[in-house]
Amino acid sequence: MSSVATFNKFLHTTTGREKMCRLVQYFSRFYVFYLTRQGAPKDVITKWAGLKGHLGNARKFFRLAKNVEFATNAIKGLSIQDPVLRATTVLKQVGMFLYYTTEAINLMNIISFRHDSNLKDITRLGQKCWFIALSASLVSGVHKFNVLKEKRQRLVAAGEKADPADAKKLTKDFVSARYQFIQDACDIVIPTSGLGIISFDEGVVGIAGMITSAMAIRTQWNKVSA
Repeated sequence: MSSVATFNKFLHTTTGREKMCRLVQYFSRFYVFYLTRQGAPKDVITKWAGLKGHLGNARKFFRLAKNVEFATNAIKGLSIQDPVLRATTVLKQVGMFLYYTTEAINLMNIISFRHDSNLKDITRLGQKCWFIALSASLVSGVHKFNVLKEKRQRLVAAGEKADPADAKKLTKDFVSARYQFIQDACDIVIPTSGLGIISFDEGVVGIAGMITSAMAIRTQWNKVSA
Protein backbone atom coordinates (compact mmCIF):
# COMPACT_ATOMS: atom_id res chain seq x y z
CA MET A 1 0.00 0.00 0.00
CA SER A 2 1.41 3.43 -0.94
CA SER A 3 2.15 6.04 1.72
CA VAL A 4 -0.55 8.36 0.38
CA ALA A 5 -3.18 5.59 0.45
CA THR A 6 -2.12 4.61 3.96
CA PHE A 7 -2.28 8.24 5.11
CA ASN A 8 -5.80 8.61 3.70
CA LYS A 9 -6.85 5.38 5.37
CA PHE A 10 -5.24 6.58 8.61
CA LEU A 11 -7.20 9.85 8.53
CA HIS A 12 -10.42 7.93 7.87
CA THR A 13 -10.15 6.46 11.37
CA THR A 14 -11.33 8.38 14.43
CA THR A 15 -8.24 7.26 16.34
CA GLY A 16 -5.94 8.52 13.60
CA ARG A 17 -7.48 11.99 13.53
CA GLU A 18 -7.63 12.20 17.32
CA LYS A 19 -3.96 11.29 17.74
CA MET A 20 -2.92 13.81 15.10
CA CYS A 21 -4.83 16.48 17.01
CA ARG A 22 -3.19 15.30 20.22
CA LEU A 23 0.27 15.67 18.71
CA VAL A 24 -0.41 19.26 17.66
CA GLN A 25 -2.08 20.01 21.00
CA TYR A 26 0.96 18.93 23.02
CA PHE A 27 3.32 20.65 20.61
CA SER A 28 1.30 23.82 21.24
CA ARG A 29 1.58 23.23 24.98
CA PHE A 30 5.34 22.95 24.70
CA TYR A 31 5.57 25.91 22.31
CA VAL A 32 3.56 28.18 24.63
CA PHE A 33 6.05 27.33 27.37
CA TYR A 34 8.97 28.03 25.02
CA LEU A 35 7.52 31.34 23.78
CA THR A 36 6.81 32.48 27.32
CA ARG A 37 10.38 31.71 28.37
CA GLN A 38 11.68 33.60 25.34
CA GLY A 39 9.54 36.65 26.11
CA ALA A 40 7.52 36.45 22.90
CA PRO A 41 4.71 38.96 22.22
CA LYS A 42 1.54 38.27 24.20
CA ASP A 43 -0.64 37.98 21.10
CA VAL A 44 1.60 35.21 19.69
CA ILE A 45 1.45 33.28 22.97
CA THR A 46 -2.33 33.74 23.14
CA LYS A 47 -2.73 32.36 19.60
CA TRP A 48 -0.87 29.15 20.41
CA ALA A 49 -2.54 28.80 23.81
CA GLY A 50 -5.91 29.11 22.06
CA LEU A 51 -4.96 26.39 19.59
CA LYS A 52 -3.98 24.10 22.45
CA GLY A 53 -7.28 24.69 24.22
CA HIS A 54 -9.48 24.27 21.15
CA LEU A 55 -7.73 21.05 20.10
CA GLY A 56 -8.12 19.68 23.63
CA ASN A 57 -11.87 20.33 23.46
CA ALA A 58 -12.15 18.92 19.93
CA ARG A 59 -10.48 15.68 21.05
CA LYS A 60 -13.20 15.22 23.66
CA PHE A 61 -15.74 14.86 20.85
CA PHE A 62 -13.59 12.19 19.19
CA ARG A 63 -13.49 10.26 22.46
CA LEU A 64 -17.18 10.36 23.33
CA ALA A 65 -18.44 6.88 24.34
CA LYS A 66 -14.84 5.68 24.60
CA ASN A 67 -15.67 4.70 28.19
CA VAL A 68 -17.95 1.94 26.86
CA GLU A 69 -14.94 0.30 25.17
CA PHE A 70 -12.99 0.28 28.43
CA ALA A 71 -15.95 -1.06 30.42
CA THR A 72 -16.15 -3.96 27.96
CA ASN A 73 -12.40 -4.57 28.21
CA ALA A 74 -12.63 -4.59 32.02
CA ILE A 75 -15.22 -7.37 31.87
CA LYS A 76 -13.07 -9.34 29.41
CA GLY A 77 -10.07 -8.85 31.70
CA LEU A 78 -11.78 -10.86 34.43
CA SER A 79 -11.19 -14.01 32.38
CA ILE A 80 -7.37 -13.62 32.33
CA GLN A 81 -5.76 -16.57 34.11
CA ASP A 82 -2.64 -14.80 35.41
CA PRO A 83 -3.76 -13.14 38.70
CA VAL A 84 -1.36 -10.18 38.40
CA LEU A 85 -2.31 -9.46 34.79
CA ARG A 86 -5.99 -9.92 35.64
CA ALA A 87 -5.86 -7.42 38.52
CA THR A 88 -3.78 -4.82 36.66
CA THR A 89 -5.80 -5.14 33.46
CA VAL A 90 -9.14 -4.70 35.23
CA LEU A 91 -7.78 -1.78 37.29
CA LYS A 92 -6.42 -0.09 34.19
CA GLN A 93 -9.64 -0.52 32.22
CA VAL A 94 -11.84 0.68 35.10
CA GLY A 95 -9.53 3.66 35.61
CA MET A 96 -9.74 4.60 31.94
CA PHE A 97 -13.53 4.08 31.99
CA LEU A 98 -13.86 6.60 34.81
CA TYR A 99 -11.38 8.99 33.18
CA TYR A 100 -13.31 9.09 29.90
CA THR A 101 -16.58 9.42 31.82
CA THR A 102 -15.28 12.57 33.53
CA GLU A 103 -14.06 13.80 30.12
CA ALA A 104 -17.59 13.45 28.74
CA ILE A 105 -19.01 15.37 31.71
CA ASN A 106 -16.36 18.04 31.16
CA LEU A 107 -17.37 18.34 27.51
CA MET A 108 -21.05 18.68 28.39
CA ASN A 109 -20.09 21.65 30.59
CA ILE A 110 -17.94 23.20 27.86
CA ILE A 111 -20.85 23.22 25.41
CA SER A 112 -23.20 24.45 28.20
CA PHE A 113 -25.32 21.28 28.11
CA ARG A 114 -24.59 20.80 31.81
CA HIS A 115 -23.62 23.24 34.55
CA ASP A 116 -21.74 21.41 37.29
CA SER A 117 -20.50 23.66 40.07
CA ASN A 118 -17.87 21.09 41.09
CA LEU A 119 -16.30 20.74 37.64
CA LYS A 120 -12.76 21.19 39.01
CA ASP A 121 -13.31 18.27 41.38
CA ILE A 122 -14.65 16.13 38.52
CA THR A 123 -11.64 17.01 36.37
CA ARG A 124 -9.25 16.19 39.22
CA LEU A 125 -11.02 12.85 39.76
CA GLY A 126 -10.44 12.08 36.08
CA GLN A 127 -6.74 12.86 36.43
CA LYS A 128 -6.52 10.54 39.45
CA CYS A 129 -8.23 7.74 37.53
CA TRP A 130 -5.86 8.22 34.59
CA PHE A 131 -2.87 8.14 36.94
CA ILE A 132 -4.11 4.92 38.57
CA ALA A 133 -4.75 3.33 35.17
CA LEU A 134 -1.25 4.15 33.93
CA SER A 135 0.31 2.96 37.20
CA ALA A 136 -1.53 -0.35 36.85
CA SER A 137 -0.31 -0.63 33.26
CA LEU A 138 3.30 -0.02 34.35
CA VAL A 139 3.01 -2.75 37.02
CA SER A 140 1.56 -5.03 34.35
CA GLY A 141 4.52 -4.22 32.10
CA VAL A 142 7.05 -5.15 34.77
CA HIS A 143 5.23 -8.43 35.37
CA LYS A 144 5.16 -9.18 31.62
CA PHE A 145 8.92 -8.62 31.44
CA ASN A 146 9.45 -11.18 34.22
CA VAL A 147 7.15 -13.71 32.56
CA LEU A 148 8.87 -13.25 29.20
CA LYS A 149 12.27 -13.57 30.86
CA GLU A 150 11.26 -16.94 32.29
CA LYS A 151 9.99 -18.08 28.89
CA ARG A 152 13.28 -17.04 27.28
CA GLN A 153 15.23 -19.02 29.86
CA ARG A 154 13.15 -22.12 29.07
CA LEU A 155 13.77 -21.68 25.34
CA VAL A 156 17.51 -21.33 25.92
CA ALA A 157 17.46 -24.45 28.10
CA ALA A 158 15.62 -26.35 25.35
CA GLY A 159 18.37 -25.52 22.89
CA GLU A 160 17.86 -27.02 19.43
CA LYS A 161 14.61 -28.62 20.57
CA ALA A 162 13.00 -25.19 20.91
CA ASP A 163 10.38 -24.27 18.32
CA PRO A 164 11.59 -21.30 16.18
CA ALA A 165 8.00 -20.02 16.09
CA ASP A 166 8.02 -19.75 19.89
CA ALA A 167 11.24 -17.74 19.80
CA LYS A 168 9.78 -15.41 17.17
CA LYS A 169 6.60 -14.90 19.19
CA LEU A 170 8.64 -14.25 22.33
CA THR A 171 10.61 -11.51 20.60
CA LYS A 172 7.41 -9.94 19.26
CA ASP A 173 5.78 -10.02 22.71
CA PHE A 174 8.85 -8.45 24.32
CA VAL A 175 8.96 -5.61 21.77
CA SER A 176 5.24 -4.98 22.25
CA ALA A 177 5.54 -4.96 26.07
CA ARG A 178 8.55 -2.63 25.97
CA TYR A 179 6.79 -0.23 23.59
CA GLN A 180 3.72 -0.05 25.84
CA PHE A 181 5.86 0.40 28.95
CA ILE A 182 7.76 3.34 27.43
CA GLN A 183 4.50 4.92 26.28
CA ASP A 184 2.95 4.57 29.75
CA ALA A 185 6.10 5.87 31.46
CA CYS A 186 5.97 9.04 29.33
CA ASP A 187 2.20 9.44 29.56
CA ILE A 188 2.12 9.25 33.36
CA VAL A 189 4.10 12.49 33.47
CA ILE A 190 0.91 14.34 32.42
CA PRO A 191 -1.48 13.36 35.27
CA THR A 192 1.44 13.33 37.73
CA SER A 193 2.02 17.00 36.93
CA GLY A 194 -1.69 17.81 36.78
CA LEU A 195 -2.26 16.37 40.25
CA GLY A 196 0.80 18.15 41.67
CA ILE A 197 2.48 14.88 42.70
CA ILE A 198 5.61 16.04 40.88
CA SER A 199 5.64 19.57 39.47
CA PHE A 200 6.92 19.08 35.93
CA ASP A 201 6.98 22.30 33.94
CA GLU A 202 4.79 22.74 30.86
CA GLY A 203 7.73 22.11 28.56
CA VAL A 204 8.31 18.63 29.98
CA VAL A 205 4.59 17.83 29.89
CA GLY A 206 4.41 19.02 26.28
CA ILE A 207 7.36 16.87 25.23
CA ALA A 208 5.94 13.82 27.03
CA GLY A 209 2.62 14.31 25.27
CA MET A 210 4.30 14.68 21.87
CA ILE A 211 6.30 11.48 22.37
CA THR A 212 3.29 9.38 23.33
CA SER A 213 1.17 10.94 20.58
CA ALA A 214 3.81 10.01 18.00
CA MET A 215 3.95 6.48 19.43
CA ALA A 216 0.15 6.15 19.25
CA ILE A 217 0.18 7.48 15.68
CA ARG A 218 2.79 4.87 14.73
CA THR A 219 0.67 2.10 16.26
CA GLN A 220 -2.46 3.21 14.41
CA TRP A 221 -0.49 3.65 11.17
CA ASN A 222 0.75 0.07 11.41
CA LYS A 223 -2.81 -1.16 11.96
CA VAL A 224 -4.24 0.52 8.88
CA SER A 225 -1.26 -0.43 6.68
CA ALA A 226 -1.32 -4.11 7.65
